Order: sequence, then structure tokens, then C-alpha cells
Amino acid sequence: MTELRCADVEARFVDAIDGRLDSAESVRFHAHIEECAACRERAAIWRGLVPGMRAAVPPAPGAMATRRMQIEIERKLAAAIAPAPARGWRWRWAPAIGLVAAAAAVALWLRVGQTPPVGYAAFAKVNGTVSIGDRATAAAARVPVGAPIVLAAGSAAELVLDSGATIAIDGPGQLALDGSARDVAVRLAAGTLRAEVAHRRSDQTFAVITRDLRVEVRGTQFSVAATEASSRVEVTEGQVAVQFADGHTKLVSAGDSVDSAVAAPEETPAPEETPAPSAGARPAGPAAASCAEVARSCQATARAIRASMRQTPRIAGSERALRLIQEARREMRGTEARCEGSTAACEDELRYLNAETLNQAGRLDDAAAAFRALDRRGAPAAMRQNALFAAAQIERRQGRVAAAAADFERALAAAPRGALHADALVGAMESARAAGEGERARALATRYLQEFPRGLAAPAARRLAADGAP
Repeated sequence: MTELRCADVEARFVDAIDGRLDSAESVRFHAHIEECAACRERAAIWRGLVPGMRAAVPPAPGAMATRRMQIEIERKLAAAIAPAPARGWRWRWAPAIGLVAAAAAVALWLRVGQTPPVGYAAFAKVNGTVSIGDRATAAAARVPVGAPIVLAAGSAAELVLDSGATIAIDGPGQLALDGSARDVAVRLAAGTLRAEVAHRRSDQTFAVITRDLRVEVRGTQFSVAATEASSRVEVTEGQVAVQFADGHTKLVSAGDSVDSAVAAPEETPAPEETPAPSAGARPAGPAAASCAEVARSCQATARAIRASMRQTPRIAGSERALRLIQEARREMRGTEARCEGSTAACEDELRYLNAETLNQAGRLDDAAAAFRALDRRGAPAAMRQNALFAAAQIERRQGRVAAAAADFERALAAAPRGALHADALVGAMESARAAGEGERARALATRYLQEFPRGLAAPAARRLAADGAP
């Protein structure tokens, strides 16, 4: 085994602190450190300096701010490749061209001057004693996939994922990040975790896994507390699917909670007094299936649909998902009135999955109609907002800007404090302008400035509010 020189060891100090050395190189590195007093002293200095330097980095933006930045960058890039107007193109395109050039420069700098990051998350805040493996960590440190994160009693930390989601943890606790940026899996061994997850695409997953629960979400805010005895889930916004150790799943909506220690593995429905059918009458739904069995079947179908949507090739997965949805609808036909209380949430999930699958399959008109159909009385506000926002995005891509503007505004009204409020307001403002509704666009721009005076779209809103200029 070739020994490392002092210069080689010094070049690897930061990688060693972050845990980026492979097994063989780590052995060579530490063997040299044990024998070389000078390198051992320099390594101690680096271990003290690196966390302090990283702690000086400004905190990362929140999940919703990150999502708005992503949308703004996509908008600017789209403007950069749009057909140029006959006059005044230079000053209108300058911001977009500047943004693209800056992004390219930053990407080149990162590629040339930086070591590829570890994992798909970094610490935004660290209070108290927090370590990755056996090494203390600080703000801005990247988190290797699979490495145990340990928080001492009284400590707290906040992780920001590359996708924009945030995870806050209170100690004492222990967790680890598995999976990938697309399929996030957080394994919580102990402690309390609070997550804020931006809206994810149909081929993405976000799950928190404890000893006895699996919590899968898409665009919501929730908390999970884990102990050796049980786990507890509380939902602040949106909806999560909680899978218990015995395999059955329960949907938990905003304002509700579930505890694995007290939640019965299966709810046995009270006996129902069924009147004798009249002559010639047909039974309402499958006579042998109880409402609990119908709910279990619905939840199993929803899991199978999500799995199909993640298949490759995507078109084949979408076709299979649509077949599963049609079969589920046939099986549940006639049970809606009898089992409304126990199956309503799962039926809503199937409707949403149907719309997302149509969109994934490229059937845009059908997808937009399916998303709009989810905006109905009694449906969860977060689901209505997500669905209307998705419909408006499809309509805008199709050039139906007037319809998009209307659906963006319906999304605003569905959940005035929802996670997509700012995005929907920007979409409504821009779609109204594109549709030639100048007065309405200016009113929406004024509203945006009142609610988000420092938002990413504030400069464009100010111009639009002042004179209606694009």
C-alpha cells in the first residue's frame, strides 16, 4: 500500500472531515496522521477551523422560498428562448440573458473549483451538540447518505434538502438520510422531526420511516415523534399516508394525528342494520365486502398506482396505472353512499392520482379536466389548491392563458394560506397579462406587492402595477 506524503494528507483534510474518503484512502490517511506529529497538529487545526468557517455562511432559504426561486428561474429561462419581439428586445431580454450567463458561470465555477457535494441535504442551522457519525458538525455541512445524525439532549438542527424540503429535528434524537434526492427516505430512530415538503412530481417520493411506521407524503407539513415504544404523526397541512407494521395504511389529513401505540391495527365497523331488499331490487355494492375491506383495497390500489407511475418506461407505467384506477372504480361502484366516511379520503387520492397519471401520459386535456374536477365542495383545501394549480400550469403550456388565469385565481381562493399561494398569485398575474386583461393583471400585481413586497416576482409586479408593461 503506497504511503501518503504530507502534502497529499493536507490536500485531503476537508474530505476527511466530511467523510468523503473511501475505505482504503481513509486507512492511509489516518496511518500517516498517527505517525506524523506535524500533520496531526495541522489536522487538529483544520477540524477546528472548518466548522467555524461554515457557520459563517448565511442560512439557506426556506422550502417555499426555494420553490419560488426555481419557478422564477424556469420563467426567465423560458423567456430567454421565446421568439424576440420586433422592437425593444435588448432591454427586455437582458435580465434573462444575464441570469443564464450567471448560472453558467456559477456552474462552471462549481465544477472546476469545488468537490462534488455529499448526499442531497445540508445543515441550515445547528444548535447544541450535533454530530454526523462520530464527528461534530456545523451549519452548511453536507450530509452523507446513510450516515447516522445524532443530536444530544437540548440540541436542535434544521436540514435543507436539494429539492427544497426542510427537516427540523429536536434532540435527543437520531436519524439518517437514505434514498436519493428524487426518492427521499428519512429513517428516524429517536426524537421529534418536523418536515415541510414542497409539491413533488408524481415520480418522486418523500417518506419518514420509524421502527413501526412509514409516513409517505407529497406537498405537506407534518411532524413525526419516535421512541422505542411507539411513533406519533401529526399533520399540519395537506395529507400523509401512514403505513403500520402490519401492512395496513391510514390516510391522515391536516389537523389529525395517529399514534402507533393507541391506533387499532384495523377498525372494525359497527354492525349495520340492513333492511331486507324488496323483490327485484339489486344489492348496493359487493354484499360480501365490509367498508373496512373496501378502504383497505382502495389504499392498496393507491400504492400500486404510485409504484406504476415510477416505472420505466414512463408511458408503460402510466398505462398500467390507468388500468388499475379503472379496475378500482369498478370494484368500488355502489359503495360510495354506504362507505362514504371510511373511503372518502382514499377516493380523493385515487382521483388525484388519475389526473397526475393522465398528465404523465401526455393526455393534457383530460388531465386538466381531471384536476379541475377535484375542486368540489368538501374536498381538502390543500388538495383543491394543488389540483387547480396543476390544471392552470397545463393550460398555460397549451397557450390557453385566459383559462390558466382563471384556474390560478381559483387555486388562490381554495387555500388562501396554502403552500402554493405565492406561486398561484404570480401565475394569475402573468396569465392575465398574457391574455390582454391589463386591469386585472395590475390588480393582481398590486396584491402581490402587498403580500410579498420582497418576493422574487416583486420587480416585475412593480412594473406591471405602475404601467402595465410586460
